[in-house]
Amino acid sequence: MPELKTSAWLAGFILAVTAGMAGAKDLPEGRSLEHVALGGEQFEVPIFRPASCQIRAILFVLAGKNRNSTTYRDDAIPLARNECSLVFAPEFPVWQFPVQQYQRGGFPASQQKMPAASYMRLLEQWARTISDEPGVPIILVGHSAGAQYLERVAAYAPGEEVMTVIMNPATYVEPETETAVPYGFGNWPEPASLPDLKRYLSRNIAVILGAEDTETSSATYHSAAASEQGRNRLERGQWAYAQGREQAEKLSVPFGWSITLVPATGHVASKMLASAELQDAVESAIRSASSR
Repeated sequence: MPELKTSAWLAGFILAVTAGMAGAKDLPEGRSLEHVALGGEQFEVPIFRPASCQIRAILFVLAGKNRNSTTYRDDAIPLARNECSLVFAPEFPVWQFPVQQYQRGGFPASQQKMPAASYMRLLEQWARTISDEPGVPIILVGHSAGAQYLERVAAYAPGEEVMTVIMNPATYVEPETETAVPYGFGNWPEPASLPDLKRYLSRNIAVILGAEDTETSSATYHSAAASEQGRNRLERGQWAYAQGREQAEKLSVPFGWSITLVPATGHVASKMLASAELQDAVESAIRSASSR
Protein backbone atom coordinates (compact mmCIF):
# COMPACT_ATOMS: atom_id res chain seq x y z
CA MET A 1 0.00 0.00 0.00
CA PRO A 2 1.19 3.58 -0.50
CA GLU A 3 2.34 5.36 2.60
CA LEU A 4 -1.15 6.21 3.80
CA LYS A 5 -4.29 4.98 2.07
CA THR A 6 -5.87 4.85 5.49
CA SER A 7 -9.59 5.18 4.77
CA ALA A 8 -10.09 2.13 2.54
CA TRP A 9 -7.63 0.07 4.54
CA LEU A 10 -9.24 0.92 7.88
CA ALA A 11 -12.73 0.15 6.57
CA GLY A 12 -11.89 -3.55 6.42
CA PHE A 13 -10.67 -3.50 10.01
CA ILE A 14 -13.79 -1.70 11.20
CA LEU A 15 -16.08 -4.20 9.47
CA ALA A 16 -14.23 -7.11 11.02
CA VAL A 17 -14.17 -5.54 14.46
CA THR A 18 -17.77 -4.35 14.59
CA ALA A 19 -19.06 -7.68 13.29
CA GLY A 20 -17.71 -9.44 16.37
CA MET A 21 -18.00 -6.61 18.86
CA ALA A 22 -19.65 -7.38 22.16
CA GLY A 23 -23.04 -5.78 22.72
CA ALA A 24 -24.10 -3.24 25.31
CA LYS A 25 -23.70 -4.05 28.97
CA ASP A 26 -24.51 -2.30 32.21
CA LEU A 27 -21.34 -0.42 33.01
CA PRO A 28 -21.21 -0.14 36.80
CA GLU A 29 -21.26 3.24 38.47
CA GLY A 30 -17.87 4.40 39.64
CA ARG A 31 -14.58 2.88 38.50
CA SER A 32 -14.36 -0.27 36.39
CA LEU A 33 -12.00 -1.99 33.96
CA GLU A 34 -12.75 -3.56 30.58
CA HIS A 35 -10.65 -5.52 28.10
CA VAL A 36 -11.26 -5.43 24.38
CA ALA A 37 -9.62 -6.87 21.26
CA LEU A 38 -9.60 -4.42 18.33
CA GLY A 39 -7.81 -4.75 15.01
CA GLY A 40 -5.57 -7.51 16.29
CA GLU A 41 -4.51 -5.69 19.48
CA GLN A 42 -5.63 -6.15 23.07
CA PHE A 43 -6.58 -3.04 25.07
CA GLU A 44 -7.13 -2.58 28.78
CA VAL A 45 -9.52 0.33 29.38
CA PRO A 46 -10.08 1.93 32.79
CA ILE A 47 -13.59 3.43 32.88
CA PHE A 48 -15.55 5.75 35.15
CA ARG A 49 -19.33 6.18 35.15
CA PRO A 50 -20.82 8.95 37.30
CA ALA A 51 -23.80 8.07 39.49
CA SER A 52 -27.40 9.28 39.28
CA CYS A 53 -27.31 11.42 36.15
CA GLN A 54 -28.17 11.19 32.45
CA ILE A 55 -24.95 10.69 30.49
CA ARG A 56 -24.19 13.75 28.36
CA ALA A 57 -20.91 12.75 26.67
CA ILE A 58 -18.20 10.13 26.30
CA LEU A 59 -14.74 11.42 27.21
CA PHE A 60 -11.63 9.61 26.07
CA VAL A 61 -8.61 10.58 28.17
CA LEU A 62 -5.16 9.75 26.76
CA ALA A 63 -2.19 9.50 29.12
CA GLY A 64 1.29 10.97 28.85
CA LYS A 65 4.58 9.18 28.23
CA ASN A 66 4.30 7.06 31.39
CA ARG A 67 1.08 5.55 29.94
CA ASN A 68 -0.50 5.67 33.43
CA SER A 69 -4.06 5.48 32.15
CA THR A 70 -5.64 4.55 35.48
CA THR A 71 -4.21 7.70 37.08
CA TYR A 72 -5.53 9.81 34.19
CA ARG A 73 -8.95 8.16 34.54
CA ASP A 74 -8.97 9.00 38.24
CA ASP A 75 -7.79 12.58 37.66
CA ALA A 76 -10.67 13.05 35.20
CA ILE A 77 -13.35 11.93 37.67
CA PRO A 78 -14.24 15.46 38.92
CA LEU A 79 -14.66 16.55 35.30
CA ALA A 80 -16.81 13.48 34.57
CA ARG A 81 -19.04 14.21 37.56
CA ASN A 82 -19.42 17.89 36.69
CA GLU A 83 -20.28 17.12 33.08
CA CYS A 84 -22.10 13.81 33.75
CA SER A 85 -19.84 12.05 31.26
CA LEU A 86 -18.39 8.58 30.88
CA VAL A 87 -14.59 8.40 30.97
CA PHE A 88 -12.66 5.84 28.92
CA ALA A 89 -8.86 5.87 29.40
CA PRO A 90 -7.45 3.24 27.01
CA GLU A 91 -4.01 1.90 27.88
CA PHE A 92 -1.31 2.09 25.19
CA PRO A 93 1.62 0.25 26.86
CA VAL A 94 5.12 1.26 25.74
CA TRP A 95 6.09 -2.33 24.86
CA GLN A 96 3.08 -2.55 22.56
CA PHE A 97 3.00 1.05 21.27
CA PRO A 98 6.49 2.62 21.33
CA VAL A 99 7.07 6.30 20.59
CA GLN A 100 6.66 5.97 16.83
CA GLN A 101 3.28 4.29 17.32
CA TYR A 102 1.95 6.41 20.20
CA GLN A 103 3.42 9.90 20.07
CA ARG A 104 3.69 9.82 16.26
CA GLY A 105 0.44 7.87 15.79
CA GLY A 106 2.15 5.11 13.79
CA PHE A 107 3.00 7.41 10.89
CA PRO A 108 4.50 7.13 8.34
CA ALA A 109 2.43 3.96 8.02
CA SER A 110 3.78 0.63 6.81
CA GLN A 111 2.33 -2.48 5.23
CA GLN A 112 3.01 -4.52 8.35
CA LYS A 113 1.30 -2.55 11.11
CA MET A 114 -1.93 -0.61 11.43
CA PRO A 115 -1.18 3.00 12.47
CA ALA A 116 -1.98 3.35 16.17
CA ALA A 117 -3.96 6.55 15.52
CA SER A 118 -6.48 4.46 13.57
CA TYR A 119 -7.42 2.51 16.72
CA MET A 120 -9.09 5.61 18.12
CA ARG A 121 -12.00 5.27 15.71
CA LEU A 122 -12.42 1.62 16.69
CA LEU A 123 -12.29 2.50 20.38
CA GLU A 124 -14.99 5.14 19.84
CA GLN A 125 -17.29 2.61 18.21
CA TRP A 126 -16.63 0.05 20.93
CA ALA A 127 -17.32 2.62 23.68
CA ARG A 128 -20.67 3.51 22.11
CA THR A 129 -21.61 -0.17 21.85
CA ILE A 130 -20.55 -1.26 25.32
CA SER A 131 -22.11 1.77 27.04
CA ASP A 132 -25.28 1.76 24.93
CA GLU A 133 -24.88 5.51 24.34
CA PRO A 134 -25.29 5.85 20.55
CA GLY A 135 -26.23 9.52 20.52
CA VAL A 136 -24.04 11.41 22.99
CA PRO A 137 -21.03 13.38 21.70
CA ILE A 138 -17.52 11.97 21.93
CA ILE A 139 -14.73 14.27 23.14
CA LEU A 140 -11.04 13.33 23.06
CA VAL A 141 -8.68 14.73 25.71
CA GLY A 142 -4.92 14.16 25.70
CA HIS A 143 -2.01 15.50 27.71
CA SER A 144 1.68 15.51 26.72
CA ALA A 145 2.41 12.27 24.81
CA GLY A 146 -1.35 11.56 24.73
CA ALA A 147 -1.88 14.97 23.14
CA GLN A 148 0.74 14.15 20.50
CA TYR A 149 -1.17 10.96 19.75
CA LEU A 150 -4.45 12.88 19.42
CA GLU A 151 -2.74 15.43 17.15
CA ARG A 152 -2.05 12.59 14.70
CA VAL A 153 -5.61 11.30 15.11
CA ALA A 154 -7.01 14.75 14.27
CA ALA A 155 -4.69 15.22 11.29
CA TYR A 156 -4.53 11.75 9.77
CA ALA A 157 -7.24 9.44 11.18
CA PRO A 158 -10.19 11.37 12.67
CA GLY A 159 -13.29 9.61 13.89
CA GLU A 160 -16.67 10.90 15.02
CA GLU A 161 -15.39 13.01 17.92
CA VAL A 162 -16.95 16.49 18.16
CA MET A 163 -13.88 18.02 19.78
CA THR A 164 -10.23 17.11 20.36
CA VAL A 165 -8.49 18.71 23.34
CA ILE A 166 -4.71 18.99 22.96
CA MET A 167 -2.90 19.81 26.22
CA ASN A 168 0.85 20.51 26.43
CA PRO A 169 2.19 18.26 23.65
CA ALA A 170 5.88 18.41 22.72
CA THR A 171 5.13 18.38 18.96
CA TYR A 172 2.36 19.29 16.55
CA VAL A 173 1.31 18.35 13.03
CA GLU A 174 2.15 21.47 11.05
CA PRO A 175 -0.76 22.59 8.85
CA GLU A 176 1.17 22.59 5.57
CA THR A 177 2.28 20.22 2.82
CA GLU A 178 6.04 20.83 2.87
CA THR A 179 6.92 19.21 6.20
CA ALA A 180 6.77 15.41 6.02
CA VAL A 181 4.43 13.15 7.99
CA PRO A 182 4.23 12.83 11.04
CA TYR A 183 5.01 16.55 11.52
CA GLY A 184 3.09 17.87 8.52
CA PHE A 185 1.23 16.73 5.38
CA GLY A 186 4.27 16.23 3.13
CA ASN A 187 4.50 12.76 1.52
CA TRP A 188 0.77 12.23 2.08
CA PRO A 189 -0.58 10.37 -1.00
CA GLU A 190 -1.99 12.62 -3.67
CA PRO A 191 -4.64 13.80 -4.21
CA ALA A 192 -5.57 13.48 -0.52
CA SER A 193 -3.07 15.97 0.88
CA LEU A 194 -4.89 19.29 0.45
CA PRO A 195 -8.42 18.09 1.31
CA ASP A 196 -7.10 16.38 4.44
CA LEU A 197 -5.19 19.52 5.44
CA LYS A 198 -8.34 21.62 5.03
CA ARG A 199 -10.31 19.13 7.12
CA TYR A 200 -7.64 19.31 9.84
CA LEU A 201 -7.85 23.11 9.95
CA SER A 202 -11.65 22.98 10.14
CA ARG A 203 -11.83 20.48 13.00
CA ASN A 204 -12.84 21.54 16.51
CA ILE A 205 -9.42 21.39 18.19
CA ALA A 206 -9.02 23.05 21.59
CA VAL A 207 -5.36 23.76 22.35
CA ILE A 208 -5.10 24.20 26.14
CA LEU A 209 -1.65 25.08 27.46
CA GLY A 210 -0.11 25.47 30.88
CA ALA A 211 0.99 29.10 31.08
CA GLU A 212 4.12 27.99 32.94
CA ASP A 213 5.00 25.01 30.75
CA THR A 214 8.16 26.80 29.65
CA GLU A 215 10.95 24.36 30.43
CA THR A 216 13.27 24.21 27.45
CA SER A 217 12.93 20.68 26.18
CA SER A 218 15.72 18.76 24.51
CA ALA A 219 15.39 18.06 20.80
CA THR A 220 17.06 14.67 21.33
CA TYR A 221 13.82 12.77 20.85
CA HIS A 222 12.42 14.96 18.12
CA SER A 223 13.28 15.62 14.49
CA ALA A 224 14.70 18.92 13.32
CA ALA A 225 11.21 19.73 12.01
CA ALA A 226 9.77 19.36 15.50
CA SER A 227 12.46 21.38 17.25
CA GLU A 228 11.79 24.25 14.85
CA GLN A 229 8.28 24.57 16.31
CA GLY A 230 9.59 26.37 19.42
CA ARG A 231 11.87 26.22 22.44
CA ASN A 232 9.28 24.85 24.84
CA ARG A 233 5.74 23.46 24.91
CA LEU A 234 4.07 26.82 25.50
CA GLU A 235 5.89 28.39 22.55
CA ARG A 236 5.15 25.43 20.32
CA GLY A 237 1.45 25.51 21.09
CA GLN A 238 1.17 29.24 20.42
CA TRP A 239 3.20 28.84 17.23
CA ALA A 240 1.07 25.93 15.97
CA TYR A 241 -2.17 27.85 16.61
CA ALA A 242 -0.84 30.93 14.77
CA GLN A 243 0.30 28.76 11.85
CA GLY A 244 -3.12 27.13 11.67
CA ARG A 245 -4.98 30.44 11.66
CA GLU A 246 -2.71 31.85 8.94
CA GLN A 247 -3.04 28.75 6.77
CA ALA A 248 -6.84 28.67 7.13
CA GLU A 249 -7.00 32.27 5.90
CA LYS A 250 -4.76 31.41 2.95
CA LEU A 251 -6.86 28.40 1.97
CA SER A 252 -10.17 30.17 2.68
CA VAL A 253 -11.44 27.43 5.00
CA PRO A 254 -13.22 27.83 8.36
CA PHE A 255 -10.71 27.70 11.21
CA GLY A 256 -11.97 25.43 13.97
CA TRP A 257 -9.16 25.67 16.52
CA SER A 258 -9.13 27.61 19.78
CA ILE A 259 -6.33 28.33 22.25
CA THR A 260 -6.48 28.88 26.02
CA LEU A 261 -3.85 29.19 28.75
CA VAL A 262 -4.24 27.67 32.21
CA PRO A 263 -2.70 30.19 34.65
CA ALA A 264 -0.06 29.18 37.21
CA THR A 265 0.24 25.70 35.69
CA GLY A 266 3.17 23.90 34.10
CA HIS A 267 3.48 20.39 32.72
CA VAL A 268 1.20 18.76 35.31
CA ALA A 269 -1.54 16.50 34.00
CA SER A 270 -3.64 16.51 37.18
CA LYS A 271 -3.84 20.32 37.19
CA MET A 272 -4.68 20.47 33.50
CA LEU A 273 -7.45 17.88 33.90
CA ALA A 274 -8.83 19.79 36.89
CA SER A 275 -8.71 23.18 35.16
CA ALA A 276 -11.71 25.41 34.62
CA GLU A 277 -10.44 25.93 31.08
CA LEU A 278 -10.85 22.24 30.25
CA GLN A 279 -14.28 22.06 31.86
CA ASP A 280 -15.41 25.13 29.91
CA ALA A 281 -14.21 23.57 26.63
CA VAL A 282 -15.97 20.28 27.34
CA GLU A 283 -19.22 22.00 28.36
CA SER A 284 -19.11 24.16 25.24
CA ALA A 285 -18.64 21.10 23.01
CA ILE A 286 -21.51 19.23 24.68
CA ARG A 287 -23.86 22.21 24.36
CA SER A 288 -22.89 22.78 20.74
CA ALA A 289 -23.45 19.11 19.87
CA SER A 290 -26.82 18.99 21.61
CA SER A 291 -28.07 22.04 19.75
CA ARG A 292 -27.53 20.51 16.31
